[in-house]
Amino acid sequence: MHVANIRPVWVVIVSVFVATPAVTAADAETRTFAVAVDGKPAGTCRMSLKAEDDGTQTVTTAVDIKIRAAVFKYTYSFRGREVWKGDRLAAVDASCDDDGKKKTVRVTAGEGGLTAVVNGAGRKVQADAITTTGWRLPDPKAREVVLFDAEDGTETTARLEAVGACQVIVNGQVVAGQRYRLTGKGVDSEWWFDATGRPLRQQMISDGHKVVVTLVEIVR
Repeated sequence: MHVANIRPVWVVIVSVFVATPAVTAADAETRTFAVAVDGKPAGTCRMSLKAEDDGTQTVTTAVDIKIRAAVFKYTYSFRGREVWKGDRLAAVDASCDDDGKKKTVRVTAGEGGLTAVVNGAGRKVQADAITTTGWRLPDPKAREVVLFDAEDGTETTARLEAVGACQVIVNGQVVAGQRYRLTGKGVDSEWWFDATGRPLRQQMISDGHKVVVTLVEIVR
């Protein structure tokens, strides 16, 4: 769940008990998250997940952020589509508008592995990378992960650790899950997931701002 640069703060938001989300063939759902910055409402993030009979999994993400204060205004939008084959990334098609600065990212798979094209410039991507949209993680026993930033095409190695149980309230129901922490160069965040491996919450502090993304609705 990619959420934003707030000059330049951005939030990255999987499995809790298994290595991939528990999405079955022909299964689909949309999760809506509320975004808060420094305790104030700032926007929404919507993630839609769909699985096909051949094992292909597609995730689409839409993020819209607006912050307005007396001397500060900021807007951000992100639109992304990821395709996964089993536990491997197969394609990304994303665009963002970060307060007027626009970028496009496209990842394709070929005989030579993954190739990313960012604003027209291409390069290779590590085969086992996961995206900063954060809808999934590798085996929770892994100590390190490679994060591919779906906004700008960069890669960062981060340490992964389980830090305990968590819960959120969705439609008056308590949803329990697990918390994971990712730390690395420019990365210090928590990703929360329920028992099916779906994201519940992201939170981080960057440039002195606390950004929290919390699940508020599930539509199947």
